[in-house]
Amino acid sequence: MIKFHNFDEVLDFAILQEQAAQQFYTAMSGRVHDPAVAEFYRLLVAEEREHENKLQALKGNPSTLRPPDLEDLVESGYLKALPIPPDITFKEAVKLAMKKEKSAHQLYSVLADRIDQEDLEQLFRDLACQEIEHMKYFQKEFEAIRLAET
Repeated sequence: MIKFHNFDEVLDFAILQEQAAQQFYTAMSGRVHDPAVAEFYRLLVAEEREHENKLQALKGNPSTLRPPDLEDLVESGYLKALPIPPDITFKEAVKLAMKKEKSAHQLYSVLADRIDQEDLEQLFRDLACQEIEHMKYFQKEFEAIRLAET
């Protein structure tokens, strides 16, 4: 189980998630046949890189999180890293992308609720909104795949 002892450790975890998302979307951009979908994945890579850079910039910030403390992030269950199998199908990849984006949304929402600085709260809320928009895209994509299968 992941244990967080300070704000930087939460940031480290969030940064790792952003890096994993970049790797995932880079791989997916090379696997899809539709150039528009491939371009969308490349756009997501750039957005997740931007998220990573914003989080990196917060490292060493003297911010603290309000109670409940960081242990609640772990106990909520949505901070589990999602492994990406090498033989994943496109449909499975889209479903996994929905989960990853939902997880990121929840993480940033909790951080926004717990942070003690207004500017950082807004940053986390903005990141949460971007992740939910990504999730909505993947929900539409997943539904289109399901309909095409029937």
